Amino acid sequence: MDNKNTPGVWGVSPTHGAWFNQELMKDCGMIPYMLHRVYGFRPTMLGRKSGEYPYLKLMPGMRMEFLPVSEYEYHGAKIRFLQSHFEEMDMLVLYGPYYPYSDFLREYRKLRPDGKVYMSLDMNSIWAAGIAWTDHWFIEMLDSCDVVATSCRKVQEHLNRSWGRWPIHYIPNGFYNLTGQPVNATPQQKENILLTVGRIGTEQKANHVLLEAFAAVHTEIPDWQVHLVGRIDDAFLPYIDQYFARYPQLRDKVFFKGLIEDKAELYAQYARAKIFALTSVLEGAPNVAAEALFHGCYTVISAIDAAGDITNDGLCGREFPIGDVGALAAILKEICPDDALFRDTFPKTIAYANDCFDWEKIIKRLHGLLYGE
Repeated sequence: MDNKNTPGVWGVSPTHGAWFNQELMKDCGMIPYMLHRVYGFRPTMLGRKSGEYPYLKLMPGMRMEFLPVSEYEYHGAKIRFLQSHFEEMDMLVLYGPYYPYSDFLREYRKLRPDGKVYMSLDMNSIWAAGIAWTDHWFIEMLDSCDVVATSCRKVQEHLNRSWGRWPIHYIPNGFYNLTGQPVNATPQQKENILLTVGRIGTEQKANHVLLEAFAAVHTEIPDWQVHLVGRIDDAFLPYIDQYFARYPQLRDKVFFKGLIEDKAELYAQYARAKIFALTSVLEGAPNVAAEALFHGCYTVISAIDAAGDITNDGLCGREFPIGDVGALAAILKEICPDDALFRDTFPKTIAYANDCFDWEKIIKRLHGLLYGE
């Protein structure tokens, strides 16, 4: 698969250029990698190094090319690298309509007019509304792309209404199990667990909404727990102390699990949980939602742009107004005691995940858009 006769796909980091390990399992890494898995492309991620990359061990064939420069030198170094390696770059994957991509893409088109360019827009409507889409550099940049797609249907509809000049496709953030172990989730093994996964305590994730809602109804759902998986933001630590001071009885019901980078261990957390909760103020289409769907979790989610995509318009979950503790508490009070709900929705959720969020199916659609096959 890795011989020089096969095309090379390069995922190029934007702006400051630093790749993080978690991005290998998001669209940043999965699009090049799945083009390798399914079609034999030679995948490379180009950017700056930010630390170690344990997920690379799960992605045989994936290569990372690091530019040993500062954030401020990255843009020029990236273009110089392109000028030396353009013959290997049969396809580019770019992540967001960022201005620094414009010079890079202009140079690529001079050197590789035959190359393919995919622009991945994992954006929300607020970000989309702020884009200077009438500026010359922006028009030139998107005119140079073969396919432009976003990961959320609501944003796709907004962009197609607003921009008009380019067809915006829907390419969701999917799931592909790289652990080598089968996904092991059944209704019988589900426990009374409310699970959330992400950067715990950041303003964007608004984890306090889940914690306050649970505190409001915990006496009415006494056999339920909350599990929070992810690195805890330092600024959130005083809130946690205050929370347990206010609700000492919840110390044996609310558990901060920390960051779990072992994907098999993380998937075991999803497999146990009946409900996956996402309380974010703002998101594109979070890949944790696809992970939860593939493990049959019923999703309770704030009304972010992708909420309808994730809940299958209410067939696999519920949404509540962003930041509304009372609304979330009311939903938890209603659904947590309803075992029939979880039994009925489990197979529908698994089927929906396989139909819509399987990376193999997603990458075949993207390949067809790019190459007409």
